[in-house]
Amino acid sequence: MAVDTGVSSDTRKSIFATRNVVAGISVGAYLIPQAMAYGSLAGVSPSASLTVSIVPLAVYMILGRNPYMSLGPESTVALMAAAAVGPVAAANNIPWSSALAITTTLVGAILAIGWLLRASFLADLLSNPILIGYLTGVAVLMIMSQLSKILGYEVDGDSVGGLLATDWQVPNWQTLSIATVVVAVAFACRWISPRIPGPLFGLIAATIVGLFMDVPEVGEVYLSMPEIGLSGLSLEVVGALILPALSIAVVSFTDVMVTSRAFAGNAQPDARVEMRALAGTQVASGLAGGFPMSASSSRTALAYSSGSTTRFYSIFVIAVILAGPLLIPGVIARVPQAALAGVIVYAALTLINPAEWLALARFRIAEVSIAAACAVSVVVFGILPGVVIAIALSIAEFMARLSRPHDGVLGFVDNMAGMHDIDDYEDPTTIPGLVVFRYDAPLFFMNAYDFFYKVNASVEPDTKVVLLNMEANVELDTTALNVLAELHDALDARGIELWLARVKNDVLIPMTDHGVAHLIGEENMYPTLPTAVEAYRRRYAL
Repeated sequence: MAVDTGVSSDTRKSIFATRNVVAGISVGAYLIPQAMAYGSLAGVSPSASLTVSIVPLAVYMILGRNPYMSLGPESTVALMAAAAVGPVAAANNIPWSSALAITTTLVGAILAIGWLLRASFLADLLSNPILIGYLTGVAVLMIMSQLSKILGYEVDGDSVGGLLATDWQVPNWQTLSIATVVVAVAFACRWISPRIPGPLFGLIAATIVGLFMDVPEVGEVYLSMPEIGLSGLSLEVVGALILPALSIAVVSFTDVMVTSRAFAGNAQPDARVEMRALAGTQVASGLAGGFPMSASSSRTALAYSSGSTTRFYSIFVIAVILAGPLLIPGVIARVPQAALAGVIVYAALTLINPAEWLALARFRIAEVSIAAACAVSVVVFGILPGVVIAIALSIAEFMARLSRPHDGVLGFVDNMAGMHDIDDYEDPTTIPGLVVFRYDAPLFFMNAYDFFYKVNASVEPDTKVVLLNMEANVELDTTALNVLAELHDALDARGIELWLARVKNDVLIPMTDHGVAHLIGEENMYPTLPTAVEAYRRRYAL
């Protein structure tokens, strides 16, 4: 089946609009140093990284839709790939490049299966606290990985244990100065305008400074394909890499969706289209011997601020990438390695957002705790275990809140329509003999008995009817249905009727199949609270 590229005749005419040319040149200039730096995180040479960075640009033009999106090398997934590939390559005695290509292809295959299964919900697995903590932890790992290049001597930055075992020395002031220049210039440019490619200007400044110093340089850079080879492909290797690939797939797709939503304007981003485009990008990158790719919010923002009108602005990005090594290979060769480390440190520092940490702390201590646990787990245990731990903590915290939700007895408040929690207002009024109870969560096995005991505790000595507001329920499991039956029997033994209000059809069907609907009596189920209250008033002549 042919893929609709979404290219109309008008779009073809507008590709060469000045704004797209400007966007392409700006993003291309921004991408060159990022590709070289982030490729080193994944263990790929600067030359190969530049070539491979063309692949996602070309694939997204065919499969994608967002007019500003910039897919390509990104620090987080590059570091995740390196963390996954290293142990597997060593344990199975296969080339690093083969393990990296297999991982990248697996990421694409997982995303392709997700696209076929319409599993775009993968983007929602990482909650906001997890993302904040995860990015902070990754930022720390990125900086740790560059310490050797920055300090000018061997530092084991692969783990916290390695850092503790390192023989710390006085840093080489030259390499430290060069990295500092890149970070300072990049942040200064960002402060002036996000449209300025700060890392590029930082590299230029650092390269000029490096001419007067004796520091390691990048060396000859030319356009070359990575070493392609799947000689180490086996079921054992695939089995060892499948879980890391799944994590990378989730993180990279989350990056894409977060970026797509941020720069979608008034249009709703199509998660399936973005997943398809990312799947194609990862498979193509893997087959080209590259490393996993993701969305760059900084490059996408640059295209957006430059006024790009179509995703085909990437044609000019590709032209800039091709022109760099061909026109100025000598200049790129003189870039200090510490300068590329500075680019990575700058990228790492931009991942840490103190304002978001403060917002979490102000909102709920549990969420800032999850973010902190994620950050610490990523740094101490590694990216993949850290993400798994954080997701488990997030799910546990969510389940804990559902298992013990807010509840309230409802009454009337002067000059306010409807019924409200009587604990929230002074001097509310209730109807004698009627307890209107609301449980602010769906009933399921973890909270069913909490619900049971709280309803019983709300009953007064003169209670004739307990009216449950069921609006929070969209479905009931067998435990909840059994507890509803137990509640009916417990109240009935005390001479109290059980009524329900706002029972959705999706809830009534399982209640009927279970038998609890017959037990309660459908005549005691009402579409709204007012109709139930009115029925109570009529029955008891109030």
